[in-house]
Amino acid sequence: MKIAIEAFERASIEELAEGVMEDPETHERVCLACGRTFAAGEVFQVDGRFWNAKAAAILHAAREHGPQFLNLLKLMHQWKGVSDTQEHLLEAFFRGDDDARIAVDLDISRSTVRNHRFKMKERARHAKAFIAMMRILEKNQKPETRLVDFPANTRIADDRFALTEEEYERITRKYFREDGTLERFPLKAKERVALLRKIVGMLVPGERYTEREMNTILSAVTDDHVLVRRCLVDYGFVSRVRDGSAYWVEL
Repeated sequence: MKIAIEAFERASIEELAEGVMEDPETHERVCLACGRTFAAGEVFQVDGRFWNAKAAAILHAAREHGPQFLNLLKLMHQWKGVSDTQEHLLEAFFRGDDDARIAVDLDISRSTVRNHRFKMKERARHAKAFIAMMRILEKNQKPETRLVDFPANTRIADDRFALTEEEYERITRKYFREDGTLERFPLKAKERVALLRKIVGMLVPGERYTEREMNTILSAVTDDHVLVRRCLVDYGFVSRVRDGSAYWVEL
């Protein structure tokens, strides 16, 4: 992968379900929640036992980030991809609750629960077909229409994030000097998004940074490091503890 934030887009359905993907270039295993990597060929010790990279990464993802099903459901809620009722139903299905229990808890009939199960199965079939169609389209896309990838947690709400690869390259060339510093941080939101996508590549996924460390890293790029730090958070490239004591990259 060129940059870690491409991990979610590059992961297969099976890898998304596991919460861990294999980097096609380095063959490292990458945690899709925090970006921590596990080098191929290395052995990792956990609780006195030894694990290969894939097993260690899956163990890490489960222990540190909880069930992957709930992580994906959180994303779907964030994207408004499920209604509140669907979210509650999916949580109940994941817990293994039977239809009678779900009907009582949600104050709906058992037939309604079964109908939701059927509709979700149909939705999964439609999603598989749509993914296949998009893969075909991607193979035939021209550079001027190919869109760049963004982290799953970015707040994609409008066309600010609809950047083609050509636009992204043009904007970054326009504002970044040859020495890697920013000439200035623009006012246009779309240009900011492009620059933030490049800047976040300076941060290591899986690492936690203090505010002082963030300022040190960003000040090497721009005098507007406080504004850039704030925008990284506002646009969803970086998350932080509410008191600002820790920052980390979102994937």
